Amino acid sequence: MLGQQDTLPLWQEKTQLSSLSRLLGLMRPSSLRQYLGSVPLPPSQEQQPKASAELDHKACYLCHSLLMLAGVVVNCRDITPDQWGELQLLCMQLDRHISAQIRESPQATHHTMLKDLATQTYIRWQELLTHCQPQAQYFSPWKDI
Repeated sequence: MLGQQDTLPLWQEKTQLSSLSRLLGLMRPSSLRQYLGSVPLPPSQEQQPKASAELDHKACYLCHSLLMLAGVVVNCRDITPDQWGELQLLCMQLDRHISAQIRESPQATHHTMLKDLATQTYIRWQELLTHCQPQAQYFSPWKDI
Protein backbone atom coordinates (compact mmCIF):
# COMPACT_ATOMS: atom_id res chain seq x y z
CA MET A 1 0.00 0.00 0.00
CA LEU A 2 2.75 2.42 0.95
CA GLY A 3 5.07 1.45 -1.88
CA GLN A 4 2.49 1.61 -4.68
CA GLN A 5 2.97 4.37 -7.20
CA ASP A 6 -0.49 4.42 -8.75
CA THR A 7 -2.86 7.02 -7.40
CA LEU A 8 -6.31 6.13 -6.18
CA PRO A 9 -9.31 8.13 -7.37
CA LEU A 10 -10.56 8.68 -3.81
CA TRP A 11 -12.01 12.08 -4.64
CA GLN A 12 -14.64 10.42 -6.82
CA GLU A 13 -17.49 9.34 -4.55
CA LYS A 14 -18.46 6.34 -6.67
CA THR A 15 -15.01 4.78 -6.41
CA GLN A 16 -14.27 5.48 -2.75
CA LEU A 17 -15.87 2.36 -1.31
CA SER A 18 -14.50 0.02 -3.96
CA SER A 19 -10.99 1.48 -3.56
CA LEU A 20 -11.29 1.18 0.19
CA SER A 21 -12.32 -2.45 -0.22
CA ARG A 22 -9.11 -3.21 -2.12
CA LEU A 23 -7.00 -1.40 0.48
CA LEU A 24 -8.63 -3.07 3.48
CA GLY A 25 -6.92 -6.34 2.62
CA LEU A 26 -3.56 -4.59 2.66
CA MET A 27 -4.28 -3.11 6.09
CA ARG A 28 -4.07 -6.41 7.94
CA PRO A 29 -1.45 -6.23 10.70
CA SER A 30 0.59 -9.13 9.29
CA SER A 31 0.90 -7.37 5.91
CA LEU A 32 1.88 -4.10 7.54
CA ARG A 33 4.35 -5.90 9.77
CA GLN A 34 5.88 -7.59 6.73
CA TYR A 35 6.19 -4.25 4.93
CA LEU A 36 7.63 -2.50 7.99
CA GLY A 37 9.87 -5.50 8.63
CA SER A 38 11.68 -5.05 5.36
CA VAL A 39 14.03 -2.89 7.45
CA PRO A 40 16.61 -5.32 8.87
CA LEU A 41 16.33 -6.25 12.56
CA PRO A 42 19.34 -5.77 14.87
CA PRO A 43 21.78 -8.67 14.59
CA SER A 44 22.17 -9.03 18.36
CA GLN A 45 20.21 -11.97 19.84
CA GLU A 46 19.03 -10.04 22.90
CA GLN A 47 17.74 -7.10 20.85
CA GLN A 48 15.73 -9.19 18.36
CA PRO A 49 12.70 -9.94 20.63
CA LYS A 50 12.47 -6.27 21.62
CA ALA A 51 12.74 -5.15 18.00
CA SER A 52 10.14 -7.72 16.96
CA ALA A 53 7.73 -6.54 19.67
CA GLU A 54 8.31 -2.93 18.62
CA LEU A 55 7.64 -3.86 14.99
CA ASP A 56 4.40 -5.58 16.02
CA HIS A 57 3.36 -2.50 17.99
CA LYS A 58 4.09 -0.20 15.01
CA ALA A 59 2.09 -2.44 12.64
CA CYS A 60 -0.90 -2.47 15.01
CA TYR A 61 -0.69 1.31 15.46
CA LEU A 62 -0.59 1.84 11.70
CA CYS A 63 -3.51 -0.56 11.19
CA HIS A 64 -5.44 1.27 13.94
CA SER A 65 -4.83 4.64 12.26
CA LEU A 66 -5.80 3.35 8.81
CA LEU A 67 -8.93 1.70 10.22
CA MET A 68 -9.92 4.99 11.88
CA LEU A 69 -9.53 6.74 8.51
CA ALA A 70 -11.58 4.03 6.78
CA GLY A 71 -14.31 4.56 9.36
CA VAL A 72 -14.29 8.29 8.68
CA VAL A 73 -14.55 7.74 4.92
CA VAL A 74 -17.57 5.47 5.31
CA ASN A 75 -19.32 7.27 8.17
CA CYS A 76 -19.07 10.80 6.79
CA ARG A 77 -21.25 10.11 3.79
CA ASP A 78 -24.73 8.94 3.03
CA ILE A 79 -24.73 5.40 1.71
CA THR A 80 -27.12 5.04 -1.18
CA PRO A 81 -28.96 1.78 -1.89
CA ASP A 82 -26.78 1.19 -4.97
CA GLN A 83 -23.67 1.29 -2.72
CA TRP A 84 -25.15 -1.29 -0.35
CA GLY A 85 -23.25 -4.17 -1.97
CA GLU A 86 -19.95 -2.31 -1.70
CA LEU A 87 -20.52 -1.61 1.99
CA GLN A 88 -21.46 -5.25 2.54
CA LEU A 89 -18.18 -6.25 0.85
CA LEU A 90 -16.31 -3.82 3.12
CA CYS A 91 -17.85 -5.52 6.16
CA MET A 92 -16.75 -8.92 4.90
CA GLN A 93 -13.24 -7.63 4.16
CA LEU A 94 -13.00 -6.04 7.61
CA ASP A 95 -14.02 -9.26 9.29
CA ARG A 96 -11.72 -11.44 7.16
CA HIS A 97 -8.59 -9.31 7.01
CA ILE A 98 -8.58 -7.43 10.29
CA SER A 99 -10.76 -9.02 12.97
CA ALA A 100 -9.94 -12.62 12.17
CA GLN A 101 -6.20 -11.97 11.89
CA ILE A 102 -5.72 -10.43 15.35
CA ARG A 103 -4.68 -12.74 18.18
CA GLU A 104 -5.32 -11.22 21.58
CA SER A 105 -3.06 -11.85 24.55
CA PRO A 106 -2.59 -10.30 27.99
CA GLN A 107 0.93 -9.20 27.01
CA ALA A 108 -0.27 -7.36 23.88
CA THR A 109 -3.03 -4.95 24.86
CA HIS A 110 -2.56 -3.10 21.57
CA HIS A 111 -3.99 -6.21 19.84
CA THR A 112 -7.09 -6.02 22.04
CA MET A 113 -7.51 -2.30 21.32
CA LEU A 114 -7.22 -2.92 17.58
CA LYS A 115 -9.69 -5.80 17.68
CA ASP A 116 -12.12 -3.61 19.67
CA LEU A 117 -11.87 -0.85 17.06
CA ALA A 118 -12.41 -3.37 14.25
CA THR A 119 -15.49 -4.72 16.05
CA GLN A 120 -16.91 -1.24 16.67
CA THR A 121 -16.31 -0.29 13.04
CA TYR A 122 -17.95 -3.51 11.85
CA ILE A 123 -21.03 -2.81 14.02
CA ARG A 124 -21.30 0.78 12.73
CA TRP A 125 -21.07 -0.41 9.14
CA GLN A 126 -23.68 -3.12 9.78
CA GLU A 127 -26.00 -0.44 11.18
CA LEU A 128 -25.44 1.61 8.02
CA LEU A 129 -26.32 -1.46 5.98
CA THR A 130 -29.66 -1.83 7.76
CA HIS A 131 -30.52 1.83 7.13
CA CYS A 132 -29.71 1.85 3.42
CA GLN A 133 -30.92 -1.61 2.46
CA PRO A 134 -32.11 -1.63 -1.16
CA GLN A 135 -35.75 -2.29 -1.78
CA ALA A 136 -36.42 -5.84 -2.86
CA GLN A 137 -37.25 -6.26 -6.49
CA TYR A 138 -40.10 -8.71 -6.72
CA PHE A 139 -40.92 -10.58 -9.86
CA SER A 140 -44.19 -9.48 -11.32
CA PRO A 141 -45.62 -11.39 -14.28
CA TRP A 142 -47.87 -8.39 -15.04
CA LYS A 143 -45.05 -5.86 -15.32
CA ASP A 144 -44.24 -6.37 -19.03
CA ILE A 145 -47.81 -6.71 -20.20
